[in-house]
Amino acid sequence: MGTLFICATPIGNLSDISTRLTETLSKVDCIYGEDTRRVLKLLNHLNIKKPVYSYFLGNELEKLNEIENLLDSGKDVALLSDAGTPLIADPGSELVAALAHKKIKIESIPGPSSVIVALTLSGFDLSRFRFVGFIPRSGKERSSFISDLVTSDITTVCFTSPKRLSKDLETFVKERITNEIVICRELTKKFETIYRGTAKELLEEFKGNDVKGEITLVIEGLKKQTRLDLDVESAVNNLLKYDIPKREIAKTISLITDISTNEIYEKIKDL
Repeated sequence: MGTLFICATPIGNLSDISTRLTETLSKVDCIYGEDTRRVLKLLNHLNIKKPVYSYFLGNELEKLNEIENLLDSGKDVALLSDAGTPLIADPGSELVAALAHKKIKIESIPGPSSVIVALTLSGFDLSRFRFVGFIPRSGKERSSFISDLVTSDITTVCFTSPKRLSKDLETFVKERITNEIVICRELTKKFETIYRGTAKELLEEFKGNDVKGEITLVIEGLKKQTRLDLDVESAVNNLLKYDIPKREIAKTISLITDISTNEIYEKIKDL
C-alpha cells in the first residue's frame, strides 16, 4: 500500500523549500498538482524528474479512483497546490476523506501558507482566528459574510482578487465596518507590500491604482467596547419602536451596562 503525501510548496520564494519537501518529491512515484506547468517549474528547479498529472476542482472526482488505484498498487503519490499548503481553499478534501476512510496512509509535509504568514504580520490578537477562503462575490453568502464581520470579535483572514479589492473595500465602508484591516500583497515575493488601515483609509490608498498580485486580507475582530456599542445601539433601536421616551431608554440601558445615563442619552437624543 502506497502513501499520499500532501506537500506544501513555496508561496513565492523558492528559498522556502524545505529539505523534507525535496526528499519527498524525489522519492514519490508520481505527482498531482493544480497547474502542471507550475509543478514542472518547481521540479526543474530541484532537478527532479517525475510523472506529473493535473488535479484541480473540475476533475478531482474523476482523479479520485485513479489515485486510489495507484496507492493500492503500492505507489507513493504527492499532492501539490499551485502555491502554499494543499486543501486550504484548494481541492483535495474529498480525496483525503476517501483515503482516510479506507485507512490508506496519508502524510502532510508542512510548509508555507499565505494564511499563516498574513496572520503573523497583522499584529492582531491570534489567540483565536478564522479563515473563510475567498470573500463571496454576491448573494446571501456575501451578505452573511458582511453580517459576521460586523459583530465578530475573532480575527478573520480571507482572500480576494486584485480586481475585486476596491469593490470589497467599498462594501466594507458602505456597511460601516470600521475594523482595522491588513492587506498583504505578493507575500514572500520581491514586491511584497503590507498595507494597514480602516476600509475607508485603504480605499483611498487604492483609488485609481492598478492593483496586481495575490491578495490576502486580515480583518481585526471587534474590541469589547465596540461590541458593547453595537449591543446598545441594537437595544435602543428595538426600544424606540415602542415609543418609549429616550430618557427612560437611557436609564434602562444604564442599569445593565457600565455606561452612564447621560452618556447614553447624548448618543441617542437626536435619533
